[in-house]
Amino acid sequence: MSGATDERHEVAAAVPAVPPPDADRRRWLVSGYFGARNLGDEALLAGLVAGLRARGARVVQVLSIDPAHTRALHGVRARHRLRGLPAALLGSDVLVSGGGGLLQDVTSGRSLGYYLGVIRAARLLRRRVVVYGQSLGPLSVGGQRRVQRALRGLPLGLRDAPSLTLAQRLGLSATAVADAALALPVPPATQRDALVLVPRGGLPQATMVLRALGEEAQARGLKVEVLACQPALDLPEVARLQTRLPGLRRLPDEPPELALAALAGARLVASVRLHGLVLATVAGVPHVGLAYDPKVAGFAQRSGAPSWPLPSDAPSARVLAGDLERVLSAPALDAVARERLLRAAHDGLDWLVRAALHEGSCPNA
Repeated sequence: MSGATDERHEVAAAVPAVPPPDADRRRWLVSGYFGARNLGDEALLAGLVAGLRARGARVVQVLSIDPAHTRALHGVRARHRLRGLPAALLGSDVLVSGGGGLLQDVTSGRSLGYYLGVIRAARLLRRRVVVYGQSLGPLSVGGQRRVQRALRGLPLGLRDAPSLTLAQRLGLSATAVADAALALPVPPATQRDALVLVPRGGLPQATMVLRALGEEAQARGLKVEVLACQPALDLPEVARLQTRLPGLRRLPDEPPELALAALAGARLVASVRLHGLVLATVAGVPHVGLAYDPKVAGFAQRSGAPSWPLPSDAPSARVLAGDLERVLSAPALDAVARERLLRAAHDGLDWLVRAALHEGSCPNA
């Protein structure tokens, strides 16, 4: 299966799926952006796998860019997302597409074609398909049509309000679920006076703000730490921070459980990346977001945390740094919003299993 899929192979929603075996015998296949050493994707896979196993799954297989890495990291069966796709589909009963930001074409129409192609292939083979824990969009007009055709009639669980709105506009029935990484076990924490910075590669203006906040934290006698969620992309920004923040400590980025434990107990997490906020929520750490993407602002709203758009110039960066310094002085965690999110993650996993077992149609959002 290549990224360049042929629209002639669209499958009508009326094609019935073969019911999976009993709950303790069904064979699960998970499709997503796994094996690329991206902490966010690996964290949501870890939460998803743990949730499925807790609900009776015995056989979980994952489509991966690097199957050996995925097997070692998650203790699951794994096949290459292209070469191993036919065998993986033939050896499965249920395809879970997600989670993450897979259904968008702003970065690549080829990527969208791949994920929709996997869904169409599963439907052709009459496997049960559930779209779970995903964002929907941004999508071009053409991308919207492709998604609309491929997902029509499928159980669709989306993780943010803008995605639910887009699904409704496309005539797709969907339900709200939370990011699967929120289902990770809550780690024990020892409180420490530390600020954790989570940059994102390619956004030097965000790094400038994080650096200013880090300098203020060090001036107050706080430790400053950094988490690179996707080292291949983020390490240049980490290097920029290190030039101005002596003694900056880098936290481990894998496995996800170790990264989560490393965050626990910090005073504040300031993150450009979505899963910096997600993991801070699981760990019970106050957090703030620098929203380069609507999904970051959307999650911060759900977790009750402040967030700001990225600054466009130096004066606005100074204003933002001042705002963040005030948060650093009195960080606060919305415990009610956090509990609601953690509960939603487990409710979403319950919904996923029900949807895979054909227990009713996809609930409305």
